[in-house]
Amino acid sequence: MCFSAGVSFTSAAILIPAGLVSLNRAKHLKNTYWAFALIPIAFGMQQIFEGLVWKSFEANDAELLRQSALSFLFFSHFFWLVWIPVTCYFVENSEKRKTLFLLMIAVGTAFGVILFMPLLINPSWLTVSVVNHSIHYSTILIYDDHVSRDVGTIAYMFVMLPLMLSSDRYHRILGLLIFISMVVSQVFFNFAFVSVWCYFAAIISLYIYVVVIQSEIKEYQV
Repeated sequence: MCFSAGVSFTSAAILIPAGLVSLNRAKHLKNTYWAFALIPIAFGMQQIFEGLVWKSFEANDAELLRQSALSFLFFSHFFWLVWIPVTCYFVENSEKRKTLFLLMIAVGTAFGVILFMPLLINPSWLTVSVVNHSIHYSTILIYDDHVSRDVGTIAYMFVMLPLMLSSDRYHRILGLLIFISMVVSQVFFNFAFVSVWCYFAAIISLYIYVVVIQSEIKEYQV
């Protein structure tokens, strides 16, 4: 995200412990929130990799830059496309919606492979630079000659659709918050959309800690 490696590492230092506490408490809940509770941990790991991207610029280390950038993009270009519908599937009670989320898992996996795998195979398809104090990941995508980037970005935004279709209100709230962060990032930080949005989403994911604590309190009151 913006500013420095320190911002990314500090974010990770907050997100990962919060996620671990959420995961530990989620194990005792009736609702299957364990997959939901893993989200802050994954965002924390992603922020660590972006911190390493910053460090690679400071050290002028091209190999560290490529490896850390690919690790960061693994989350943004593959993992979130799969894991978001997975979390919805596990907490969902409606069989029709569970079937829908299974379909979305399959679509997300296919889309993620299309986005991420070519970057692994073709080193020249990924260029990383600093623009306006933010990390800019410039990528070549296999559908660039056929689909505009704006259309691709809109399609990517639908990664939040499973959250907003969930019967669980906590998922819907999280989905709305992250979708708003996507729109803000696209409008005001288009020059570094992936980096900025992932940072905003990472901070928003701390909401999951509140969700787990509230759910735990409700179960003890029943």
